Amino acid sequence: MIILPNSFVYDSENHEYKVIEPLGNGAFGYVYKIQKQSDNSIWALKTLPSNFPSQEQLHAFINESSMALNVNGDNTVKYVYIHDGSTYPQLPPYIIMEFANGGTLFDLIEKAKNKGEFFSNSELLNYFNQLINGMEQINTVLVHRDIKPDNILLNEGVIKISDFGLSKVVHDSTRQLTFKGFGALKYMAPEGWKNEKNTIQMDIYAMGITFFELATLQHPYNLNPDADLQQWQRAHLFNTAPSPKTINNSVNITIAQVILKMMEKSVSKRYKTWDEIRRDLMIQDLPVTKNTEIIENMVNIRLAKDRSISEQQLKEKKEREERTLYLNTINYQYANDIYNPLKEFIDEFNSRYTQGKITISSLGSMETDKIITKIHLTSGNVLTISLNALFDENFIRDVSAEFSFPGENRTFKRVVRPVLNNKKVQAWGYLKDHNNKGFNILLVENPEDSTYGEWFILKNTNSGFGRTNRPEPFPFEFNELEKELPLIRATHIYNTEVIALNLQEFYEFIVSNV
Repeated sequence: MIILPNSFVYDSENHEYKVIEPLGNGAFGYVYKIQKQSDNSIWALKTLPSNFPSQEQLHAFINESSMALNVNGDNTVKYVYIHDGSTYPQLPPYIIMEFANGGTLFDLIEKAKNKGEFFSNSELLNYFNQLINGMEQINTVLVHRDIKPDNILLNEGVIKISDFGLSKVVHDSTRQLTFKGFGALKYMAPEGWKNEKNTIQMDIYAMGITFFELATLQHPYNLNPDADLQQWQRAHLFNTAPSPKTINNSVNITIAQVILKMMEKSVSKRYKTWDEIRRDLMIQDLPVTKNTEIIENMVNIRLAKDRSISEQQLKEKKEREERTLYLNTINYQYANDIYNPLKEFIDEFNSRYTQGKITISSLGSMETDKIITKIHLTSGNVLTISLNALFDENFIRDVSAEFSFPGENRTFKRVVRPVLNNKKVQAWGYLKDHNNKGFNILLVENPEDSTYGEWFILKNTNSGFGRTNRPEPFPFEFNELEKELPLIRATHIYNTEVIALNLQEFYEFIVSNV
C-alpha cells in the first residue's frame, strides 16, 4: 500500500490519476502532485494514516471526511475524493484535492521574516478577510480543529484553507505525540486541552494565533523550539499574549484589538462568529475626526490596563489550578497507597469476624488540604489518621541576614519548607489512638518522579534526656513537626526512626488496639 511516482490512484468514478512527484509531507501523510489522465488536469493527493485504533474512530473519520466534501468556496481547497482504504484495498487512504501552486502561509511568513519586512495593514486585512471567508465556508459544515499556517495554501495569490475534515486524525496523532502531530499543540485553544467539545470558537482561537503570526512574524507564545507538551499547555492556559503593536508598531490599533479578542482564553470573552470579526476589522474605516488621535490614545491606555488585569487573572487561575492539581495528587496517593489497602485489610477482618465490625470513614474531597480518616474498632477504640498538605505560604519565616553591622540584627522573609532527608515535605500528619500513641506519616518529594512523592513513617520514642515520658511510640503533633524534623539525627530528648512506608506498621497498630 505504497504510493510512488508513476503509480496510479483513482477517484469515486474510477478516473485514473498518475502520480507525478512528491511535494512534501504533512502532519500525518505525504503530498503528491498528480495528473488526471482523461484531461491532463493537475491535482494534489495527500495520504492518510491507514491504521485507526478502533472501528469507531474509523467510522468517525469517514463521517467527518464525507462532510468535508460539501465544503465549497473561493478560499477553501476543494476536495474531489476521499479514499478510506476500502474501495481500492491495494491503495492507502488518501484525499484528492485542488492543487495550489503558491506554497503555504507558513512559507509566506518565513519569507517575510527572512526579508525583515512586516506586512502592511492593507496586506493584513486582505489576508484576514480571505481567511475569514474560508473559515465561514468550512464552519457551516464542520469544525476544522487543525488551523495553522502549514494547513493554509496559496494558489495564484488566493488563500486556500486545507486539511479540514481531518480533526479525528489530528486528534489521534496529537494524542500519540508523533513528531508531526505535535505542531497542532501550538494552536490549541485552552478548552481543547480539556477535551471539551469541538466548537467554532476553538477555530477562532487558532486563527487568532495565525493572524498574530501574520502581523508580527512570530508566535505569541514564543517558546523554545524544544518546548514540550506541558510547556505549550501552560502557555495556552496561563500566558498572556503580548499586543501585536509591541512587536510591530505599524499594526493599527483595530487589528491589534481584534487579534487579542480572537485569542481570549475565556470562551465567553472570545468572538463567537466570523462575521463579528469581519465587522470589527471595519472599525478602522471609520472617518478620521478631530478626536481620533486622543481616542486612539485612550484605547491604547485601556488595552494596557486590560492586559494588566488579564495577567493578574491568569496568574491567579494558574495558582488555583496548580494548587488543585497538587492536592489531587496528594489525595490520590493517600487513597491509593494507604487508605485503600487499609480498607481491604478491614474488610477482610470483617468478613471473618462475626461479633462486630470495624468501620473506616469514607474518603473526602480529592481537593481537600486536610485529610481525616476515623477507624472505629470493635474494642470501642478510635484511631485517627490526620494529614495536612503543606504550602509555601505556610512557611514564610524571618531569617537572619548573612551580613549585619555590629549590634544590628537584620532579618528578611524567606520560604523555609520543612525537609526530610533533604527532600521537601509535601504533606504530614499521623496515625494515633486515644492515648496519643502512634506514629507520624510524611509524604516527601521524590527526585526520580516529578509527579508522585514517597511516604515515610516516623516512629518516635523517649531518649531518656527529657524530664517527661510520652507513651511510646508517639507521633509529633502538627505544631511540633516543623521544629522536630531538623533534630531527627541530633542528640535530643526524643529518638526518631525513619521508615519507608510499610503497611505492616499500620496493620500491627490496628491489631494492638482491636
